[in-house]
Amino acid sequence: MFGEQSIAVLSGAYRNPIEMARHVAARCGSQQPFFVMDVAAIERRLEEIRVIMPRIRPSYAVACNADPVLARVLSNNADVSFEVSNSAELELAGLYVEPNRAVFCSHLMTRKSIKTAAYFGCGTFVVESEKQINDVMNASPDAEIVLAVCLPYFSGEVPFGCSVEELDEILDMAHLLGTNVTGIHLELGIRATLEDYINALHDARSILDRASEKFLDLRHVSLGNLVIPTGPDGIVNQDFLTFCNTLSCTINELFESHIDFSANIGRFLVTNAFTLCTNVIGKREMDAKLITNDDFDDGVGFVYQTNEGVYGSFGCKQMDINPLCKPLNLDDEFENEHQLHFGTILGPTLDQTDVAQRIMKSRQLRIGEWLVWEQMGAFTIPVDSEHPVPPVYYYSGKECWQKLLNKDEQRRSPSPNSIDNEDIGSDGEGGYASSCEDSETEIVLEPVAEDPNEF
Repeated sequence: MFGEQSIAVLSGAYRNPIEMARHVAARCGSQQPFFVMDVAAIERRLEEIRVIMPRIRPSYAVACNADPVLARVLSNNADVSFEVSNSAELELAGLYVEPNRAVFCSHLMTRKSIKTAAYFGCGTFVVESEKQINDVMNASPDAEIVLAVCLPYFSGEVPFGCSVEELDEILDMAHLLGTNVTGIHLELGIRATLEDYINALHDARSILDRASEKFLDLRHVSLGNLVIPTGPDGIVNQDFLTFCNTLSCTINELFESHIDFSANIGRFLVTNAFTLCTNVIGKREMDAKLITNDDFDDGVGFVYQTNEGVYGSFGCKQMDINPLCKPLNLDDEFENEHQLHFGTILGPTLDQTDVAQRIMKSRQLRIGEWLVWEQMGAFTIPVDSEHPVPPVYYYSGKECWQKLLNKDEQRRSPSPNSIDNEDIGSDGEGGYASSCEDSETEIVLEPVAEDPNEF
């Protein structure tokens, strides 16, 4: 047991998510959708980030995934803060972490929501206007205030933060009122490039200097939702190494060691840890060209209906995530000899917007067959939903489980002689070997063969 949840602890050979999903599908006695979660994958990802970007403290937005085991695993890492945006997320965070580890950050911040967060004891507020600064000061005078700044190259849909033109006026007001403004928050959007982040760091340096001229001591920079590139299957690749290398060396070059950095890395942490399985509940044959909208695609195609859709786990499609599926079970020994057909996967409502996957290509599927969707950790399990959330089956390798359990016990019953930061950093034995002689030297990272049973 891990809290109130049961976890399958596997000894001997490590099972990957597909093997675990097959195991569950064969024994669950139901055709309802379900998740499998590799619990230790969260710790492995945290270690990767700590080694490759040691100055960036990880933050986790509860809205990314509200699974209780995930929250408990993250709570056992003292360097991870929880970002919340409403009362439901505040309540969930309050079950696992101390109030000072909660950061209230909402695009729809109101006086009422600020008072609610203050009542819960939230330690930090991310604001974007003079009015919000005043509201936070009135509700929670001792709270830290982080000022959100919307830079000109923001690449998202809904801008967040004050404009660069408004910044000086807000900083002047903060100085006059003696507010506890401790840092800045830079949200660049989900399509931000490495060049955008480098420009943002240079702009952050200028903002901190301007604040210092106004006698404000800003010592924290949040990079907002940091979208870290990985390979097509979610694994760490050269793009990841280049991105993190460059970011780390730029930080070391521009900022003194006492400047603190953080970033919401929720997608990177959870995406690979969860795998979803759904069942084919309907099927219709049609011309392939009607599916692909290409007259050159002759032959037969299929429209399949599955029992989970955009009003459930596939709501992640609204966050620019496009899941891909394949049959969970091999059909037979002649699997590779089957003719491949174009297909579309619709959700259970048959609503024209309820499309799980627009185009896929596979052998012909059968009604009652399982589909597996990998990399389904981000924005699939909400805090509160009108639709039932599929059950999650948790598993871990034996060695990973023992480490998780030890960390959990230390967190719940700390030893008087324990060191506060004992469990925060990397032990230097997994994920990467790194070196950076000075700020002008590129960090050299060499991937090390990863043992799934080790963090």
